[in-house]
Amino acid sequence: MEKVPFRRYAALLSQYLKPLKYRVAFLAVFMFTGIGLQLVNPQILRYFIDTAKDGGETRNLIIAGCAFLAIGLIRQIVMLVTTYMGQDVGWRATNEMRGDLAEHCLQLDMSFHHEHTPGEMVERVDGDTTTLSNFFSEFIISILGSFILLIGVIILIYREDWRIGFALIAFVIIALIIYNLTRNIAVPIYTSEREGYSKLFGFLEERFTGIPDLRTNGGIGYTLDRFYDENRDVYGRSVKAHVMGEVLQTISGVMFTLGFALSMGICIYLFQRGDFTIGTVYLVIHYTRMLRGPLIMISRQINELQRATAGFTRIEELYSINSVIEDGTESLEKHNTHGIEFDNVSFRYTDDEYVLRDISFQLQPGKSLGLLGRTGSGKTTITRLLFRLYDVNLGTINMGGKDIGTLSLDELRNRIGLVTQDVQLFNATVRDNMTLFNSEISDKEIHTVIDELGLTDWYQSLPNGLDTLLEGTGMSAGEAQLLAFARVFLKDPSIVILDEPSSRLDPATEQRIDQAVQRLLNGRTSIIIAHRLGTVQQVDEIMILQDGSIQEYGDRNQLVNNPRSVFSGLLKTGMEEMIQ
Repeated sequence: MEKVPFRRYAALLSQYLKPLKYRVAFLAVFMFTGIGLQLVNPQILRYFIDTAKDGGETRNLIIAGCAFLAIGLIRQIVMLVTTYMGQDVGWRATNEMRGDLAEHCLQLDMSFHHEHTPGEMVERVDGDTTTLSNFFSEFIISILGSFILLIGVIILIYREDWRIGFALIAFVIIALIIYNLTRNIAVPIYTSEREGYSKLFGFLEERFTGIPDLRTNGGIGYTLDRFYDENRDVYGRSVKAHVMGEVLQTISGVMFTLGFALSMGICIYLFQRGDFTIGTVYLVIHYTRMLRGPLIMISRQINELQRATAGFTRIEELYSINSVIEDGTESLEKHNTHGIEFDNVSFRYTDDEYVLRDISFQLQPGKSLGLLGRTGSGKTTITRLLFRLYDVNLGTINMGGKDIGTLSLDELRNRIGLVTQDVQLFNATVRDNMTLFNSEISDKEIHTVIDELGLTDWYQSLPNGLDTLLEGTGMSAGEAQLLAFARVFLKDPSIVILDEPSSRLDPATEQRIDQAVQRLLNGRTSIIIAHRLGTVQQVDEIMILQDGSIQEYGDRNQLVNNPRSVFSGLLKTGMEEMIQ
């Protein structure tokens, strides 16, 4: 495991704590105040003991007792505020990092997401980031506060007697050296633990997603066997990590015992010589006992730092993965319908073989293209390339006369609308589901689209209107499809891609969807991926793909009237299975 230099942690702190500088300053004030009060109270106890032993006035003892209680109460309040502020700063910084990491992951290429399961990504974005929450919320406070407390204790003990002061200085230095030597011992073990949880969450996400298939095909038993294997692996990794943590804590406990024995021995010697009073002996023993807290805290935080290092390293690895799809800078003319041109486009997902070969066609603005072909012929790949989810290997794709590689990705994707058979509903309000969380779209625009798509009756049945929560099960398949059309209407793209959105619906609902399709395609360039011949009755052009190549392409009417065309043959024989 690579050792992480402190400057990289310092850069991380600077990046996420700088915007919180006033909160950090407020936190520092309370932290230093708490340390000062912690150092004062033993002095009051020493005064109380020596005054009582020497027969001092009761009034002075009462004043000392009241001061001790008051300082103790104030210190508890200061500690409470310090803890709250530390957690507040830590979680604000962590949430900011979590947001940056999630945004980075969302911008990575589809090839990356095909190699990593959603469950694994949840663990990377949330789990690894959570391990750093302690680094932000407690590490700096605990380490810095512990070092200041150590220095304060040693200075005060040194003022009482230089010999015991030097002895404890040597003890603290040796302890810190040992802690530093153990700093990176546990990092590989903690990294392995995080990777184990990442695999387990990825496994669970995949199986939960595929529950219907597992149940219908009798895969529950096999899945449980695999789950026990994954869980057993995580258990072994977690045990190793826990044992390592206990070893480091044991080292701290042994060193403190030795230091305490050293302090007691010197105090006995100095008391017998008459150099220390009973109160001073108590003071030194108390201060020595106070060293336990900072040393254990430093040990624990170094232990936590090793956990954070594992998460930090994995986060850095994720940040080091960059998208090969570079964002463009150009934009398209607004309020125009744009055409599409594929010029000798070839593409492959892996190094094995091309899934598209020399695809060339030109779709004029406002025209529609019916895309036919068997499963695996390349229909969906064409739409993915148009969105630039992948970049072509050979050839170019033009939109509105411009190479899409030169266009801003946001510009490109905002100009294309997509409706598929499977509609993703979010656990959010109807408004957010229709606008996809775009707050700039007004309620008036939403109501207009609802009326235009014939969703008025459904909308009126909602208990809270646009603020009604959808949980993915409150809509029929037809209503969900119409909601998908509403999304595209509100987006108002110049190009629309339809992946046979009505193929799984009953005839009555299908008629409503067809009406929505006609409204949506009016005045827009469109590509319709068809699974049934009836779907492409109204398109302008037809393209039939076979094994990644164009088998036939041309004007629909011309192909219909050409008895030798493949499309004409399909219409005559009704062989819809040829395009499934």
